[in-house]
Amino acid sequence: MAEEFLPLNEAERDSDRSWYSSFASGIASGIIKVPEGVFSLTAELIDLGFDTNTAADVEQFFDRINIFEDAAQDRAVGKLTEAIIQVGVPGTAGFKLANQAARRITAKTLKAKRANAFADFRKTKDRTALRDALNKTRDLNDKAKYPRFGVGLMGGATGEFFVADVEKIGTFGDMFEGGPTQLDREEGFGREDAARKLANRLKFGSESLLITPVVYGVGKSAKLLAQRGKELAYSDSQFARFLDKYIRAPFSPRGGLTEELFGAEKTKQALIARDTNRAKEIVDNLTREIDAIYPEAERFFGRANVAERDKFLSLLNKSLFEGDLRKPLNKDAIDETLKLMNKTNLPAERRQAIVGGINNAREEFVRLIDILNKNTDGVEFKKGQKELQKILQDRTANWIGGTYRLFEDQNKGLLKLFGRYKPTAEAEEGAINFFKRMIVNENPTLARKPSQLEREAVIQVKSLLNSVKKLKNPKALDLNKYIKQTVEGKPGGEFIKQVIDDTNLLPKELRELLGEIQDPRYSIFNAMTNLSAVARTTNYLTAVAAKNKEVQEAGGRGFFWASKEAGEEALRSRTTGIELVPMDEIVKDLPGAGKVINPLQNSFTTKEIADAIRNANNIAGGLQGFVRGEGKEGAEAAVSWMYRNLLLLPKGASQLAKTVLSVPTHLRNMISAFGFSGANGILFENPAVVAKAFREGIDVSGLTKLGPNSARAQEAYRELLELGVVNSQVQIGDLKALLTDVRFGEQVANLDSIVSPFMKKMKKLKDFFQGKYVAEDDTFKITNYVVELKRLKNYRANGRPVNRNVINLPESELNIKFNRARQNGFKGTYDEFLDDFALKTEAANIVKNTVPNYDFVGSAVRTARLLPIGNFMSFPSEMIRTTTNIVGQGLKEMRHSKKTLGSNLGLTVVDAATGQRVANDAIAKGTYGTGFKRLLGMATFTTGIPIALTEGAAAIYDVSKEELDALRRFVPEWSKNSTLIPIKDDDGELRYIDFSHSNAYDVIARPLRTVMNSIQEGQQTDEQLLASFVKGVDEAGAEIMNPFISESIWTEAAADLTVRGGVTKDGRRLYTEQTSVGDKAAIRFMHLGNALAPSYKQYGRLLQAATQTPTKRGETLDVGPEIAGFMGLRPIKVDPLRSMGFKISNYQRGIRDSRREFTGGAFGLLKGGPVDPNDIIKRFAASNNARFGVQQEMYKDINAAEILGVSKNVLGRQFKERQISEKNFINLTNANFDPYLPSADIEEKFAEIARNLGGANPYNIAKPQILRMVNDMKRIKLNERFLFNIDERLLRSEGGEVFSMGLNIDDYLLPEVQTPPLPIQPMPNAQVLQPQVSGNIMATGLTPVENALLSDEEKTIRLRQRGLI
Repeated sequence: MAEEFLPLNEAERDSDRSWYSSFASGIASGIIKVPEGVFSLTAELIDLGFDTNTAADVEQFFDRINIFEDAAQDRAVGKLTEAIIQVGVPGTAGFKLANQAARRITAKTLKAKRANAFADFRKTKDRTALRDALNKTRDLNDKAKYPRFGVGLMGGATGEFFVADVEKIGTFGDMFEGGPTQLDREEGFGREDAARKLANRLKFGSESLLITPVVYGVGKSAKLLAQRGKELAYSDSQFARFLDKYIRAPFSPRGGLTEELFGAEKTKQALIARDTNRAKEIVDNLTREIDAIYPEAERFFGRANVAERDKFLSLLNKSLFEGDLRKPLNKDAIDETLKLMNKTNLPAERRQAIVGGINNAREEFVRLIDILNKNTDGVEFKKGQKELQKILQDRTANWIGGTYRLFEDQNKGLLKLFGRYKPTAEAEEGAINFFKRMIVNENPTLARKPSQLEREAVIQVKSLLNSVKKLKNPKALDLNKYIKQTVEGKPGGEFIKQVIDDTNLLPKELRELLGEIQDPRYSIFNAMTNLSAVARTTNYLTAVAAKNKEVQEAGGRGFFWASKEAGEEALRSRTTGIELVPMDEIVKDLPGAGKVINPLQNSFTTKEIADAIRNANNIAGGLQGFVRGEGKEGAEAAVSWMYRNLLLLPKGASQLAKTVLSVPTHLRNMISAFGFSGANGILFENPAVVAKAFREGIDVSGLTKLGPNSARAQEAYRELLELGVVNSQVQIGDLKALLTDVRFGEQVANLDSIVSPFMKKMKKLKDFFQGKYVAEDDTFKITNYVVELKRLKNYRANGRPVNRNVINLPESELNIKFNRARQNGFKGTYDEFLDDFALKTEAANIVKNTVPNYDFVGSAVRTARLLPIGNFMSFPSEMIRTTTNIVGQGLKEMRHSKKTLGSNLGLTVVDAATGQRVANDAIAKGTYGTGFKRLLGMATFTTGIPIALTEGAAAIYDVSKEELDALRRFVPEWSKNSTLIPIKDDDGELRYIDFSHSNAYDVIARPLRTVMNSIQEGQQTDEQLLASFVKGVDEAGAEIMNPFISESIWTEAAADLTVRGGVTKDGRRLYTEQTSVGDKAAIRFMHLGNALAPSYKQYGRLLQAATQTPTKRGETLDVGPEIAGFMGLRPIKVDPLRSMGFKISNYQRGIRDSRREFTGGAFGLLKGGPVDPNDIIKRFAASNNARFGVQQEMYKDINAAEILGVSKNVLGRQFKERQISEKNFINLTNANFDPYLPSADIEEKFAEIARNLGGANPYNIAKPQILRMVNDMKRIKLNERFLFNIDERLLRSEGGEVFSMGLNIDDYLLPEVQTPPLPIQPMPNAQVLQPQVSGNIMATGLTPVENALLSDEEKTIRLRQRGLI
């Protein structure tokens, strides 16, 4: 009989088997079942020939000797292992033997055909003949693969004929309860039973003929992606290019870029990040010193202080750009600034800090100028410096931009109510005079009309001020463009436009009119970031152009071509269809566009590479362009605004609140980051090395500091930015990109000003917490990096050569770094420096590939952030990538460096060249131990720790496997497949900790655990292993896809109120129809507010625990568990009785829905049309099948509640309170199925439809069969697999007793009544009939009126009535 959920006695508790014991037993039992399959097949053939029962004796013999089978069957992992071995061993053996035989046969044929193919070449020595011979040979080889595969496939299917437990494993036919491969389980005797078993073997093996090609196709595609990833985009095969464009590129880090371009792109981005960090560091240091001189409070209350401060900043700004930028600050230029500082009694160290900050900025300018100068192809430096100095001094908008008091003053919250920006009299007078000059230039006659000229100029100044105020702090280029549009067509407008176009700069008079702020901090940050973009982009283009030239000169294809024709020839575009586009169109959108030196001018690249470059540089297009609203006007701009601010902005805000602004999430973030170190085997290294690395991580990341880092730590952090190790936290990357797209914290177009003031203030709070969130991640990345670098240095000491090819930095940058290293005390040569930096780069590459990094997220996943669904989709995608890479890195470190015969991972290997067994050289280098630790760490953190915690806690608290299984039935849906750690409190009450919330690698282990849970659940209902496995795989797929397709936090909350009508996703009702309008509004507001608020409930629970205040449910909380809750480790009380209330509601809903399977839906029978009696029988069976499933689930829930200590009496009372009768409750507890029988009202509805149609009542015809089905269904127990089996009734014998395995629907269907055909009738005599109709009948047999008005169908009916057809 199928296993029931019965409460365990103490003896049963002690017999719980561990997962590893069941796994080992599964291996042993599977091995024993391989020969059992051979012997049982032989016995079945004997039984078939001699009508004996030998197979039963063989089965009993192996049951006696296989002492492992019970242990294997006790756990899902054991069942699955046993099945894989007994199917895999004979199947693989059969495939290999058949394939080898086919190879021997085809080899002889191919040899002869190849000889014929080359015969022509040997005769003629013609190159064309040689090419034809090579092509023919390749075709022969390709064609030979398919017959060999087909023969191997047949061999594999034959091998599966030897599987012992065919009926226990099951087929896909069993899973779908129908089809040609559904197994026959009706046991017989002798020859009859042998024929049945052999037929089942044939069905089992035949499925591999259909499934293996699909698996082979998937494997072939994966192999193509793995082995030919670089070449797929250029393949002649349309399928290969499809794989590259739609499978590989969207989800791989490099997308459509080549490896060379991807490396150069990442180097460019890392260097820009380094420069930006340095600029921010200089500006932050200056800000601290300036705020010390002019505190914020004094600025607020004293207008004189504001003017004094502005003068000081203006002097500093002037000093910044004074003199030769390559030299230290000009003493004369700084004297005035120093005098002003002396008046403030500022300590000498603070004065030095300010001057040092300006000097640091100039040093960075020089460094970037040098880089730019080295890429100017011979342009003299002085000329470059002179032009650049002028650009910097003039504050060219393209490079530095400007900040104006007009925009600052109007964005100061409540202050804007008390006053708006008003230019000084001098500035206003200067602007009026400027407009006068422009107007006179355009119309000289006005020079003789001063009053009219004055009036025109004043109007222009006021109009310009009013217009520009609407821009709400635009970018500099946008401001230039807007002012040109404003003055267009107005007096003097053309001349003003000409001035702006000539200098790319607003005239000095207009800048003063808008209140230009001359602040060195703005100047430094804008100059460095914009100059960095130009210098790094120029360097990038120069580097990739050089690499392209190198590749093409070596005979390679390259990635850029001087002409479209050359590219099409190299890519064979006529064959491949690859499209080329001009590089100029791409370069114009890159950072620093318009200023970069473009060595790829007039060249071409593929469309895929062009799109990938745009994507890598965050150049908006498609959905991203729509979301940002760039270039949108009118209705399109309004739709963009609504989508951005009503969907994506709340999505971003809710994600920000639940992560960055949530302290518990920060703690979980630390635990996850710790896991990344553990999974790479870092924790298995020397504890002193790990401790030192961790201290370095804390120091350099600034995790525990509120103020600035030391100069050493800041420089170390910048180097890690160059290497791409830090500032790449995945969730933050997702969040920053989304908030950038929705313009979080910016003042942009007029419509966005509604939400901008709040966002601007939130941005400061966000930046602080975001910095700490990133620092938490950086701490462990730096720890990993330091340990990996230590490992690599050990390899070098052991004789492993250093690989300098990993260095991606340009030579110019390496020289700068070497000189700086020498200044900081490095005594080695340039070669030694390069070796050290190569090791640093290799260590960084390992960390980037084994720890989640937002820079490596595929474009498809990045773009998906712009959809209203999904939460932090980049994280699971990165977990999949890095977990795979950890395993790959570990295996790489353990491999022998030379070719081997057999495995290359053992401690000893067989050298392919000599055939001798030698020591694995990875051991001597030291990499073998690292690889082993890495793989051990991966296994520990993905499976070892979760299993150890679960099993250990179960042992400590005496929790049985049945209790754990029962527990899973009462946890929330999101915890169903989690790692649950069971514990008991002091009163013996069972609780659990959902460890999956704090385990980053749960996203990897969860799908496997889901499959195992499904198999275990199937075991409880005697479900075939294959069906349970496929169901588990389906659920596992859903678990993997959940972060990508589930509703986002905000979308879910909004859907609760709109789509679901006030009901949450888990079925909780927020309000009812009777709730007042005011209360509904409050509930809705609070529900949406909770989605946008940081996680605050844990604070409330901790306060209640500390003050011993009972919760709303009357529970008294303990402080310890609530503190653990901050890390996501709070023990949650299991309350089966409370949960049963929700389950009863679902049960009642399920019962109602199952009835609708009979009366409603797509197959509903009461729609008013004719119905066949057999349709009624089939829908009746379908309805009861659904009802059976609902009752079966409730039966399991009741037994699970009993296992967890809830008595039947208590459960009975709750069912009674929910209007479920005592009879129904008793039926459920005793596993008795209560079938559905249509009510008298439904019977009457059938009768009414029949009367309307004028025919017999089909329900009355089907009713006798329905009543017979009801009687038979009552014999089916709820602990069996199914109610109806659509093939035949299945019986299973167990212990001499026969149990029904389901009903056969065909047993109840009524036979179709065949109406015998009429004998051939003579045609009517038209002459006899003719007199009986009107004389108006035409030759057609119809009257003129009938012929004109009747349809063709009606004409046919009339002719039939008249007997004419």
